[in-house]
Amino acid sequence: MKGILDNIYRVFIRPVDPGFFITKYAAKSLGACLTALAAAFLFSVPVEFLNWCMYGAVAVVLFRAGSTFSARKRVAATLLASIALIVPLSSLAGNYDYLTLAYVFLLAFTAFIVPTLGVSASVIGLGWLVVNLLAVFSPSDFSTGLLRSCFVLLGGSVSYIMIFHVWPVRPEKLLFRAGTLALEDMSEFFNAVARYLGRSGKSSELAAMHEKSVQSLRRYRRFLEAMSIDPMKELGSSQGPAALYSLLIRMLEAVVGVSNSSHFAARDPVFAELKSSFNGVALKASATFELFNKSFAKGEKFPDIGGFREDVDRLEEELLGLGAYRRGDSPKEVFLEAWGAIYAMRNVVVEFEQMSKLSFEEQPEGNEQ
Repeated sequence: MKGILDNIYRVFIRPVDPGFFITKYAAKSLGACLTALAAAFLFSVPVEFLNWCMYGAVAVVLFRAGSTFSARKRVAATLLASIALIVPLSSLAGNYDYLTLAYVFLLAFTAFIVPTLGVSASVIGLGWLVVNLLAVFSPSDFSTGLLRSCFVLLGGSVSYIMIFHVWPVRPEKLLFRAGTLALEDMSEFFNAVARYLGRSGKSSELAAMHEKSVQSLRRYRRFLEAMSIDPMKELGSSQGPAALYSLLIRMLEAVVGVSNSSHFAARDPVFAELKSSFNGVALKASATFELFNKSFAKGEKFPDIGGFREDVDRLEEELLGLGAYRRGDSPKEVFLEAWGAIYAMRNVVVEFEQMSKLSFEEQPEGNEQ
């Protein structure tokens, strides 16, 4: 039975939601809202204000942003405070027709201009707009608006405590695991490329493994977007889940480059020895890739890739020693193909070096996921 369940998970669930990460994320959000509703009943909140408790709870749950746990706490607190401050004014403005039109225009303009400040500001602006529009189109006097703010704070505070203290959702931890799975798929792809160097009839299998790696990378981006994290925010950086995304893109490009250019000099005896050396370096690199992936997954010290870098340097020297670039058109063409393959292998070395600098925010011990 366990084998059947494992196969179902591997075939149907893992490609969409590995480890049920997003499912857990959604379940915790729902739990926070239900807890806020239970707290509202516990405090005997009047029926006419019950929905305002839920507006606060849902706003904290739904409009979340930030690539780290501490950043998401700041965004949630800012959103809740800004909503509570403006709801009384929004409630009052709804009593006057022309003022309502001007106020809605101002709300919309503000909400759609703040995205220029970044994804976090965009999320805050959208949540702020939605709740205040509800207040504008449910006009009341200022004192009632103040009561609405109090109950928004109540629901939002309960939701905040649930999400960030009782049952915390740490995006960097979820994304680290999902990124590890993406790197694992690329490791398998590179291993297959190394094993099939110089052999024919394996193009369909390599294409399937390439597609699997692409899908894994796309899935990681969907996870980033589901958590309102800008995938390009940390481009060029060496810290954070978005930085990992850019590194994974470049790593996949490097592996694809090796795959596409690895069949150089298939029938040229002048390059036979170089071809054999290249195949040997690729096999050693596949073992390094696997060790690197395991170390990354466990948060351990990365293996030394100095030997891998030196092997690629020797391949370059060996190619230049052949002097093929000084001969006729045919040797020059094969030389350029060989140079492209070695250059692609060097790109893998470079991405290993970049990924070894990557760090996520320190994750405390415990069962937070």
